[in-house]
Amino acid sequence: MGSIALILPNPVPPGLEPLLRLACFAGGYDLTPSPISARVEDGQLIVTRGPNESGYLLLPWPVGESETVVTMTATLRERAQPYSLAVELARGKVNQVRTQTAEWKEIGLQTPPDFDDELHELTRLFGVAVMNQPSAESESAANEAMSRSYRLADRLVRLYVEQMFATRHHEEGKLETWFAARYSVRPMGTLAGEYLRAFNAARVGFRWRDVEPAESEYRWEPVDQAVEAAWTAGLPLTFGPVIDLSPGQLPDWASGWRGDLPTLAAFMCDYLETLIGRYRDRVRRWVVCGGFNHSDGLGLSDDDRLRLAARLFEAALQLAPDLDLVLSIAQPWGDYLVNDDQTISPLAFADDLIRTGLRISAIEIELRYGTTPRGSLPRDLLDTSRVLDLFGVLGVPLEVVLSHPGPGDRDPIAQEHGEELATTWRGGPTFAGQAEWAESFAALALSKPHVRSVTWDHWSDSDPHTTPFGGIVNSSQQLNPLLIHLKALRTAHLR
Repeated sequence: MGSIALILPNPVPPGLEPLLRLACFAGGYDLTPSPISARVEDGQLIVTRGPNESGYLLLPWPVGESETVVTMTATLRERAQPYSLAVELARGKVNQVRTQTAEWKEIGLQTPPDFDDELHELTRLFGVAVMNQPSAESESAANEAMSRSYRLADRLVRLYVEQMFATRHHEEGKLETWFAARYSVRPMGTLAGEYLRAFNAARVGFRWRDVEPAESEYRWEPVDQAVEAAWTAGLPLTFGPVIDLSPGQLPDWASGWRGDLPTLAAFMCDYLETLIGRYRDRVRRWVVCGGFNHSDGLGLSDDDRLRLAARLFEAALQLAPDLDLVLSIAQPWGDYLVNDDQTISPLAFADDLIRTGLRISAIEIELRYGTTPRGSLPRDLLDTSRVLDLFGVLGVPLEVVLSHPGPGDRDPIAQEHGEELATTWRGGPTFAGQAEWAESFAALALSKPHVRSVTWDHWSDSDPHTTPFGGIVNSSQQLNPLLIHLKALRTAHLR
């Protein structure tokens, strides 16, 4: 067991100390997090981890006046001399920007002269931080380098997205990527028209508990109506996730079989087969299961959940081998791995299932920003681009689900599913922030050639949902500002 000491800034940024417990170490190709013990002592952050190996420290860090974003150091190894936390966080971000710029330039990215000048100045500024340790000048230069590196990272990704769209439009015209918002109650009246102007596909999702509230007793009417609305509008349709292990998703009667894998598998397969049998003529794409890599709401180990996911895919393929079957992955950065009872990383979970030989048509990545426990800690565009490219190595198309909370005091539906805002928020969500995030991250996902669909997590705050106030339509049936931005993306880039 090894310990690493990092000198905290003086003064410590407001609100930072409660976030130190969210720190973790990461290593390997997929930067898999691992649990640590962290304490503050004599102005230092003391990090203790099990394996005595080098790795990266990940820590939510204040960036600008309103954001707290997970920031990663460069590689740290155990040593007697303490590190400067500000310098090492700056080193990690500066290195990420420089490396990604070089990699994208190799595939043709064009950067303007002022970008190159700023990158050169950023490197010089970081050199000042390194060469003057320890001192107030070093810390000030490191903090400035951190702020500039985040601004430059944001600009770099936007240049990438702009040029990727230009290249793809030149080769393909308007893109065929599916763009949707999930709903369980079909949009009606003027809202139906707004949906069709913003999206070119439909996504229907229902909780198992709502469709089969008692064993073998089904409520088909709302499902029939939602599927019929998409069919009538001529929209390609995705259904799911069919089974989600998050709190509040499963019927109460199933919880009586907690920990009983064979019985739970039998019930879930029966429900999946019943749904597919009823709608297979109108629904060709199914998200079979969601969050299995993350949630253990039924007392199942991560190995049990992997076997259960495989069993569900087997059942669907036996019934309808021609269907498009999708696996959904929660917390793609693996935030949940800071708990000792979780051992399978998001990438490994998907890879293990693909290696069974089952035909998995696509992997769906959940990008849920700033909520807990289902959502991920906030990352910037550059980290998000990296994780989308990481999952691209699996060799199957990606689908992306986006979610960002909106402002509000209490969302009872989200709380029913155990979801709330993460402690990383500084001042709370705003409509403007939600809309800007939606436009930026949706554009990034849509620009990636290996992403075949992008879905906003829920259309209406009246539908069952996990993200507080994350709907495009609020509970009073009024449209939120983010729709304007999503509609503009569809108009500019999609058929």
